[in-house]
Amino acid sequence: MSVPTHKQAFAFLRPLRGRASVFTVPSRSRNSSVAGFLLGCLAESRTSTVIFDTSSFYGANITTLTQSLPKDFLQQSTLITPPDDVPLEDSMTGALTIKTGAILIDDLNALHYLLSSGTRRSGTHRLFAFIRLLSYEARINDLYVFGTVYKAEGDSAADRATKRSLSAAADLQISTDAHSDHITFRCDEIKGWPNNRFSTPLYLDPST
Repeated sequence: MSVPTHKQAFAFLRPLRGRASVFTVPSRSRNSSVAGFLLGCLAESRTSTVIFDTSSFYGANITTLTQSLPKDFLQQSTLITPPDDVPLEDSMTGALTIKTGAILIDDLNALHYLLSSGTRRSGTHRLFAFIRLLSYEARINDLYVFGTVYKAEGDSAADRATKRSLSAAADLQISTDAHSDHITFRCDEIKGWPNNRFSTPLYLDPST
């Protein structure tokens, strides 16, 4: 597995800086492709990264996702998995206190589920507030903030409404489309990408 070039990483990341971006994916294999490319771009741009791994996706695939990344990037990045014996809000707050250049959350579906298990405000409301806080942090501290939402094409109308709401608080909602040899990101609000899209070769085997 190779990593993006400096030019590719810069072209992809530049319009996303200082904003909260959420990527929609239909499956774990698509998420692997997106995650591999994101990490490659952040590594090439030498951006320290905090990963808030709510579903243990990164932890379970860490070798595949990081095997070609430079050691200095890995050493200056942090993987956080919310522990069972600590309130989830404390883990979320802890992710914001670490000095970093990027925050990557995987996945918002799992985070919504965990936030909905309590007896206070609805999980959607609490997640919305958290994403807006991340958006503020991104803008004030010039950070990259990335999140992932699973949204299968066959979702029911109710499911589609819920999953749209999971990303509604983000500044940018980015769809993904993968083929055998490349992946395309689309967002009408990103004018820095040609025709509001960014296509790149697949740097990670989508079958993982």
